[in-house]
Amino acid sequence: MPWKVTPTKWLEKEGDRIEALILMPKYWHRAWTRQSLQEELHALGLEYSMEEIASLNDELHRRGIVEDQGT
Repeated sequence: MPWKVTPTKWLEKEGDRIEALILMPKYWHRAWTRQSLQEELHALGLEYSMEEIASLNDELHRRGIVEDQGT
């Protein structure tokens, strides 16, 4: 029978990965958008759909890692 990682566990682990990435010193002062995050991850060989990026964005907000900036 086929099996796959649960969405909850995927979000936990990929959230950890993205958190570690954006907390690297070279990214400390960078403002991110969903598009810019997807592009940076792509440049690093990590492929995420825009739906996955949206979920990761929400996860990083829940963790208190990122906050929205006023324009």
